[in-house]
Amino acid sequence: MKLANGISQEQATHALSYASHSLITEGFDVTNEDQKFVLSVLTGEQTEAQFHQAIKLKFNV
Repeated sequence: MKLANGISQEQATHALSYASHSLITEGFDVTNEDQKFVLSVLTGEQTEAQFHQAIKLKFNV
């Protein structure tokens, strides 16, 4: 099944896992909440604009 952005759920999950592990290796804390939020953008549940707004609010930028 392809998602709204043209990738499959499996591809989205794999990409998220790879990115999370890379960030953890670099010393960043990646929570399950963070992963669920990014996956919601990859699956089209939330827009990229909503993602950017949430990041700005979370990090006060």
